[in-house]
Order: sequence, then structure tokens, then C-alpha cells
Amino acid sequence: MALNRPAHPRTAEAMALAELRDAIVRGDLAPGAPIRQSAAAEQLGLSIIPVREALKTLAGEGMVTYAPQRGYTVTELGPHSVDGIFRVRELLEGEAERNAAAHLRPEDIAAMRAALTDQRAAVGAADVQRVISANRRLHFALFDRCDNEWLLRFVTQLWEALEPHRALSYRRAAAAGDLVRAQAILDEHEEIVAAFEGGETDVALRRLAEHRREGRADFHRLLEDAR
Repeated sequence: MALNRPAHPRTAEAMALAELRDAIVRGDLAPGAPIRQSAAAEQLGLSIIPVREALKTLAGEGMVTYAPQRGYTVTELGPHSVDGIFRVRELLEGEAERNAAAHLRPEDIAAMRAALTDQRAAVGAADVQRVISANRRLHFALFDRCDNEWLLRFVTQLWEALEPHRALSYRRAAAAGDLVRAQAILDEHEEIVAAFEGGETDVALRRLAEHRREGRADFHRLLEDAR
């Protein structure tokens, strides 16, 4: 596990939370990986208490799982869990996207285009962390315009619950030199962004729903390959 000290001062718990979350999103901590509180505290130069509190927060978000006698591990999802998450995503994200689209500004669409450009470059460079970051920026340039803070909070939590598996999926594809799905995702994003740029909001929302369904299939393929 690679944890880094932050450039700016933060509370000990906030520091532990940010670094642990980043390590999971980057894929440094894969699904099922144990998280040793003492080791994480030592790497961060902290006591165990803020690390323990950070892990409790991540457990509440679904990114890690606690089991007695076993401690904390990065959450592993099965097919049933994936279906459950994507069903809730379908309901909540669809509503959040419709809400956000009504408040979308030209600069938000420009941010989506910039994120897509960065994602293309990252795919070409096989830079997995950058691909994941650009993918998230593209979607949240839209989500962040949703004016229902509770809806946005739950959408964010669902995204974070899937991040360890998303990182693993991208890493496996990159290691295998598989650019087919990566290019398909870029094409789907291009259709979404182009529709917003052209003022075709209904088309963009339909493409987003289709993109979500393809994402669900991606996660099922990942779980199948792991068997």
C-alpha cells in the first residue's frame, strides 16, 4: 500500500481518510485486500486512532468492510451486489442527471469536453489512474450541477463503492493491452458530450442511461474473469 503525506495541513483523521480513499481508488488496495491499521498509521506518521476512525467512515461508505477477528478489508462485490448497486444508480443517477441538466452551464460542458480529452490521452498512455480520474471528472461535471444535495450525496457514495472494482477493471485491461472496451467507453462519452454541446439534452440523458447499462455489464465481466 502506498500512502503519501499531504502537501497542506489537515486534521489527522481527514488525512488518513483522504490517503486511504485515494489508495483504494488508485487500485493500490484491491478488492479483498486487508488494511492493517498499525501499518497504515506508521506510513502516515499517525496514531492508530485517526486511522481507525477513517476506516469506520469508509465502512459507512461501503468502500471497506469490517469483520470481527479479521479486521478491515477493501470491499469485494458479488454479482448480486453489483446488480443492487446499479439498480439504485439507475434510479438515483437518472434523477440527478435530469436535475443537473436543467442547470448545466457552458463552462460545465467545456469541463466535460476537457475531461474527455484528458481521458483519451490517458488511454493512449495506458495511465490507469489518470483514466479513472478523467472519467470521474467528466461525470461529476454534470452531477455537481444537481441542486439536491442529498441526491448528490447518495450518488457519490454509490460511485465510491464501485471504485475499487473500477480500478481493478482498468488495470487488468491495461495489463492485457485490451483497448477495445476503453475505446468503446471513449466513444460513449463522445456521444454524451456532443449531445450536450448540441443542446440535445434528451439524447444526452438517453446515452447516459445506455452508458450505465454497459458499465453494469463491464462489472459482471470483471467478476466472471475473477472466478
